[in-house]
Amino acid sequence: MRHIRLVDTTFRDAQQCLWATRMSTAMMLPIAEKLDSAGFDVAEVMGAVQFDAAIRYLAENPWERLRLLRQRITRTPLQALIRSKCVLGFDLVPDDLSALWAERLIANGVKRLIVFDGLHDLDNLAAATRRAHEFGAYVTGWLTFSDSPVHTDDLYVAKAREFIDRLNIDALMIEDTGGILTPERAATLVPAIKAVIGDLSLGLHSHGLIGLCQRTYLEAIRHGVDNVYTAIPPLADANAPPSVVTTLRNLRASGYACSVDDALVAEMSAHIDRVADLAGKPRGAPRDFDVTFLGHQIPGGVHSNLKSQLEAAGFGNKLAEVLEESARVRADLGWPIQVTPFAQFIGVQATLNVVRGERYAVVPAEVKKYALGYYGKLLAPVEPNCLDRIVERGPSSISLTPPTLEPIVPTLRKRYPNADDDELLLRHFFDAGLVDTALRSKPDLDAYMSIETPLVHLIKEASRRPRVKYISVSKEGLTVEIKQ
Repeated sequence: MRHIRLVDTTFRDAQQCLWATRMSTAMMLPIAEKLDSAGFDVAEVMGAVQFDAAIRYLAENPWERLRLLRQRITRTPLQALIRSKCVLGFDLVPDDLSALWAERLIANGVKRLIVFDGLHDLDNLAAATRRAHEFGAYVTGWLTFSDSPVHTDDLYVAKAREFIDRLNIDALMIEDTGGILTPERAATLVPAIKAVIGDLSLGLHSHGLIGLCQRTYLEAIRHGVDNVYTAIPPLADANAPPSVVTTLRNLRASGYACSVDDALVAEMSAHIDRVADLAGKPRGAPRDFDVTFLGHQIPGGVHSNLKSQLEAAGFGNKLAEVLEESARVRADLGWPIQVTPFAQFIGVQATLNVVRGERYAVVPAEVKKYALGYYGKLLAPVEPNCLDRIVERGPSSISLTPPTLEPIVPTLRKRYPNADDDELLLRHFFDAGLVDTALRSKPDLDAYMSIETPLVHLIKEASRRPRVKYISVSKEGLTVEIKQ
């Protein structure tokens, strides 16, 4: 019986998709040891967005989160993402800063790294990957899936070879950010990649946006995928990765073996459910198939943010038009993958085109930078007429030639002589006041350690009242009486 390994994304991608990355460290810690014992192959816990949200919105030190998780998750490798050569921003940074980012993730407990670039420009990953290997990390190359005239099976085969030949990665995975990989495409894509990667492991990470992921997982596994990415409900499905509960049921019914402990999953799920109640967080649920997503391919988090921002600006009735325009803008720009930061660039440009009533009347700096190659080599050229307008109407301060990025770490160490490298990275990318607050704060480790059910909470609260002498509670044939 073939064994399929599962990766848990609850603390990273799942909460990013469904809770806007607002899952605090205190919410995670009560189930960290259960997660460690549950039988997952890897626990994915951190990326640039988690650092950003911890600093900006949770007043937490993300490095401390990593250390606290590592203290409790000792057997299951922790995994983090490295997005291009951006570290904690959108713009590319010098190689020495990118390498330092990988080094500090590993020093704080990360054993596995995923490296990816939205343009599949592996020059943007070389420095971080090299440093990761020097520090003994296991590195997975991320093949970000997209459906376009450019993103053919042949392209992914070529990029798989390049990951192996140039970066010497340890494994590969297909990342389906929009949940648009169909079973039919998986049946051609997976065998094509497997044919060139030899014994390297191949994973698949999808999302439940349009109801395809469970069928696609089964088809991809049938053709050779070795591990799949899931999340613990209710932080699963919808915009997030698929539920581990459903995935386990489907795999076992299809004749595959999995080592994940269902009882521990149930306990973790119950905790997350109670946290959702207490913190007023949404729950994910399976979605029906929606063919419109195959056109614009906007990821779930970007889609929900775009919708809310349009509504806040009084343009909520323009959503369908903006989504249609997003597909046109993406084609104009040479079919960039709808993944951060390009999904945001496309969404903003499409919104401006619709609201202004003229295409490319206003061009954000990021779109002009993209068109000029500031973020890396484009897989396909920008449509010439659009390129002319983008260059002309984008900010004139942006040079037509991207600058050479000189080493910066020695300069930052002189600028922040009293900061260690962890703090140095935070201070370079965030406002001083935000960093000061995050470094001073300590997570309330007991805040979610013992979350009672509503019934238990009611009884405890009532029993604390001095005038209450007798309590009787009945529910589903069970009666509890307390005399004081």
